[in-house]
Amino acid sequence: MIGDLIGAPGALGAFALAVLIFGFAPGIVLAAIVRLIPDIDRRLELQAELYEVPRWERPFWVAQQFEVALRVGLAPRVEWYWGRHVWHRSKLDSGLKRHRQYPDSFWVPDDEDKADVRPGDLVKLMWSVERFPGERMWVRVTKRNGNRLLGTLENWPIYVYMHPGEKVSFHIDDIIDCMFEDTEVEVSAEVA
Repeated sequence: MIGDLIGAPGALGAFALAVLIFGFAPGIVLAAIVRLIPDIDRRLELQAELYEVPRWERPFWVAQQFEVALRVGLAPRVEWYWGRHVWHRSKLDSGLKRHRQYPDSFWVPDDEDKADVRPGDLVKLMWSVERFPGERMWVRVTKRNGNRLLGTLENWPIYVYMHPGEKVSFHIDDIIDCMFEDTEVEVSAEVA
């Protein structure tokens, strides 16, 4: 009986296709799909759930997970990209240019203070955003190369599409305020 099934024309191809569709493909396709989901725990959970689904239902279950991955994983990424690069385009503004425009009302640190900025210090920078008010946020300096600096964002922005900890590259003239690491005030409790 088995010999007759295997010997039938196209039987081996049909068997190989069934093994591919119901055995091999769901795991590989799901592994690619879960890459869209940002939550690592949810990724692992979905991959473990695959083997609890009956074998004949796995291709359809994986297709449903693709819809979930598009909704939960890809849609927020597209929204973030659209917001950052299209709708809320922001750019770093020069503090020195703004000071030259409004010398009586817009203060910036003098050249000596800017020259003293070192890794570990906090500097305030300002961003302008199309269609929205700009923002002023603190950046912790991580590297300095002459007048070019690199730092990480310390604030949660409202209008600028950035995350805390995101790297920011800027020029010394972009600084609008400084807080040096060694001059921070320490509060100590006095013993009565």
